[in-house]
Amino acid sequence: MGFCKRKPISTFSTQRGIKEIEINTDRYYCFPPFHDELVTSWFARNALTFGMKPSAFATICTQNSDAWKSDWDVYLNAETLNKLSMKCMVDEDLIKRSCFYYNCDYIYNQTEQTPQVKWVMPLGVRTSHKNYGLQYCPFCLIEDGDRPYFRRHWRLGFMTCCPFHQNQLRDRCPSCRNPINIKRPQKPTKRALYHPEDIAHCSKCGFDLRRTEYAPALPDEYEINRINFTQSSLGYGNAGNLDFNYSNLYFEGIRRLISFLVCSPKGEKLFLHLRNKLELHQVYHRELIGHNVEPERLEIGLRRTALIMIYYLLRDWPDTFVDACKMNRLTSHLIKTPYLEFPFWVIDALFFHLQHPKYSVHGEEKNNIIIYLERKLGQTIKPNQISRYLNHYFSSSTQITEEENLDENTNNNDLIT
Repeated sequence: MGFCKRKPISTFSTQRGIKEIEINTDRYYCFPPFHDELVTSWFARNALTFGMKPSAFATICTQNSDAWKSDWDVYLNAETLNKLSMKCMVDEDLIKRSCFYYNCDYIYNQTEQTPQVKWVMPLGVRTSHKNYGLQYCPFCLIEDGDRPYFRRHWRLGFMTCCPFHQNQLRDRCPSCRNPINIKRPQKPTKRALYHPEDIAHCSKCGFDLRRTEYAPALPDEYEINRINFTQSSLGYGNAGNLDFNYSNLYFEGIRRLISFLVCSPKGEKLFLHLRNKLELHQVYHRELIGHNVEPERLEIGLRRTALIMIYYLLRDWPDTFVDACKMNRLTSHLIKTPYLEFPFWVIDALFFHLQHPKYSVHGEEKNNIIIYLERKLGQTIKPNQISRYLNHYFSSSTQITEEENLDENTNNNDLIT
């Protein structure tokens, strides 16, 4: 491991003869990213191995002092990707594998119209607002030994506990409560160079994140996280009593359900109902969440509660969901919005169990009713005047039909007996 600086001589012909120029071809022999590592974690880890600040190393590799300010975990443009591959001597495909934009098919159907990837929690790299967009498991960092690194699934909003250690993920330093920031690691003042293990320390107070106390996850929280991790890793799997051949449909469905439960004012009744049903003690202030908040922007406590609720609903889908909605008088038009697409397994529950279609009277039927009433009453009838007659007629006829069906079933049972 190390780097070399080579400046070979290149020649080319001119009208005045042969001219020699120096070509800067610095190459840094870097470790390749681990199969589940974030791009920023991979790059920062190699920079620290050289004893350098990641921001300085990024400037050297990209020739752009602002490049490190971007969120490389989510998106890398072609130019930056090529420069990183050339300077770090790592294959582009390996770097793409760590970048969500190029490797998100299992969690989100990327249309390539925007670099945004749903479910990835924002870091707030270009804002002064504190975003807790990076989580960690202290036991995973301990198992990494002298080369700790940060996993891809630690930035996903549907993960709140470690699927390997059943430990709740943390999104802030337990000592100073600041967000986890691996883009600007700090080194002790007595040390001249950075060290690879600096990535596992808080960038503000220097606390060793590997010393974080164990916080066991609830059984339901662990199960839904295990399901989410399996779906996002394999691209298929089961959840409750449902089987999914395409995991992006599963994640799209639970995203819509969490958005309704937690982020929408219309879902507050259902949220409070499930919170009492499951005996959860999550503090919920709808006015503090804001408008048009996406699930990955919710604080970790609300995400934990929402995922436990999703696990409860999926265990006997759609019966549990339908019963809970009916108890709170929720119908499909309150849940489904016309400008958002819902996957088929959610649409089926809304359409066949919560939607109450009304009989629509055909235009010819209305005209025949108007003619009949005008003949019987001897006066002109307007179309809006027959609405109450139609409502009474169809409600009465529905009741008569049900009574006739009941009588018919009774007669059939008598005949069988």
